[in-house]
Amino acid sequence: MNRAAILIGVQQAQTLPKLQAVWDGVRGMKEWALSQGIDKDLVRTITDETGKVTPQQIKDAVSEFAGPGDLDQLIIYFAGHGVNVRRGEYWLLSDAIDDADAAVNVAGSVDLARCGVIPHVVFVSDACRTAAVGIQAGGITGSVIFPNKPVLGREKFVDLFFATLLGEPSVEIANPGNAKKFRAVYTETLLEALRGQHPEITKPDSETGLRLVRPWPLKQFLEKELPNRVHQATLGPSPRDQQPDARLTSDPDGPNVWLSALKLPEPTVTHPVHSRLRGSNRRAERRATLTQIELSRPQEAMRTVLTDSNSNIDEVLGVVRGIAVPPSPVGSQKRTDPNQQFVSDQNQQFADGVLRTAEPFGPMHFESDCGFKIRGAKVTRCDDRQASAKLLDHGTLVRVKLHDGEPCVSVLLTLDNGHGVLLPAIRDFLATLTFDGLNLVDVAYEPSDNSYRWQEYQQRATELRNLRAVIASSSRLGTFRLEGTDAETLARRMQISKGIDPSLALYAAHAYRDQGNRQRIREMADYMQGDLNICLFDIALLAGLIKDPIVKSKVFPFLPMLSQSWALMAAYEVDVPPLLKGMSRHVSTDSLWTLFDADGVGLISQVIQEGKVR
Repeated sequence: MNRAAILIGVQQAQTLPKLQAVWDGVRGMKEWALSQGIDKDLVRTITDETGKVTPQQIKDAVSEFAGPGDLDQLIIYFAGHGVNVRRGEYWLLSDAIDDADAAVNVAGSVDLARCGVIPHVVFVSDACRTAAVGIQAGGITGSVIFPNKPVLGREKFVDLFFATLLGEPSVEIANPGNAKKFRAVYTETLLEALRGQHPEITKPDSETGLRLVRPWPLKQFLEKELPNRVHQATLGPSPRDQQPDARLTSDPDGPNVWLSALKLPEPTVTHPVHSRLRGSNRRAERRATLTQIELSRPQEAMRTVLTDSNSNIDEVLGVVRGIAVPPSPVGSQKRTDPNQQFVSDQNQQFADGVLRTAEPFGPMHFESDCGFKIRGAKVTRCDDRQASAKLLDHGTLVRVKLHDGEPCVSVLLTLDNGHGVLLPAIRDFLATLTFDGLNLVDVAYEPSDNSYRWQEYQQRATELRNLRAVIASSSRLGTFRLEGTDAETLARRMQISKGIDPSLALYAAHAYRDQGNRQRIREMADYMQGDLNICLFDIALLAGLIKDPIVKSKVFPFLPMLSQSWALMAAYEVDVPPLLKGMSRHVSTDSLWTLFDADGVGLISQVIQEGKVR
């Protein structure tokens, strides 16, 4: 393969704490890249050892390597501070946070890489994914580092390796032999695997006789090994947990889909690690095992509702809590999970979220075309181009009357705390908004029971509500993803007659994006246009159709509905009214669904009143 590597290390991002292990991580990755035979001119290190690191330096390196069009693989490694803003990853460079652009917009860069010329791009991030704190951090917009020059043909493979889960830190650990020396345990563990120190995860290449480290076995190795190492290294009064994450779209056994090619003997069979552990090591592995059990439960809950249309909420929550629910019949071999007492705070939040959002409430229709139902907050004002939205029941209901022939209208709902939500009112549908404190955690669209759609929908209402509740809660925690046959199953479950469940489609679009499955997103866009004569903004964006003249005329609302879609606006160079430039700065960094601050509400209201949007 013709390969290149861009290795980025930022020890100091303005006033944030200095990171001690960053440069060692970059040096280790450089040594490994050169040992793999990658041309030294195609290994570029960009660190703050000699000066500031800027987005332009990284863009220039990417453009230089991608320009000739002859690369088979590009590896981009980053060590430094990371932040999660609106559920999107940003790598902080030297001038972040004062300069909102002095960061790498990872999500936007991934989307452009998928449409680029390099067949396989690998992002490796040894950085925190904690939520942004403060107005400055929340205002980070970042820069996309791949050129916006889409090429025809199939989308390229893009694999992402994260040192930790969404919302969690990546830890540096003091070296016991030298109190001033720190280790980046993720990079350390990664390099061991890439150097062949764990030959059991390698696979032989029949042509060369070398053993290959491929992305999928590497992902599985890191998931098992890293939590054990971090917990073992931090044993004491405050042991730490760190679970890595990876989102892979590459073919597990495809040609030229590997990271290391090594001259290694056939690995010998070894006894399981746990049989050799004693004392603190055994406790570390036990904790790591429990961590993996906890993390797998939301995914198991989703698979339960995906595969069993008759599953009920008690069964779903039983999966999360490690309990067999309902009680097993007499003579059944099904028993409760012995680890059921270990239910993390995160999984308790997941269970609470499922219960909160699955239960329907309020009227099932209005004497109009459509409207909104709100729980956990109250609406004090409505803005729409037609001035047809009316408040009812002390602001917990909003009735919308569409003009004849109009399929939809964008409505700005202002809450009693001054924040606001921009959503489409869709003919024949009621939208349910669920708030948890200051955050909008779910939006669900269901047919009105006085519409022609209701008869078919009611036969599957409980099934779809349960599925939506599980997906919404998983999305909020950053654990919703599709694996194996899940994608096809979800596609079938979302479909109702010739159409598709609008709210499920929004969640699914991001999961399909993570898979690199843009074709499925475009199919959803087609379904929606054929059935509803509209296309939701986020689906048009992720399908790459946001600028298509035909689709553009049917897009509602005129800004993203899900918070994580904002990171992709720059990658697709979306046109918005001049007054709304920089609107991402007015979006809550914590809410799953887009929630605007009071200043943002004022700007959107002005644009609506001026009649510049639909």
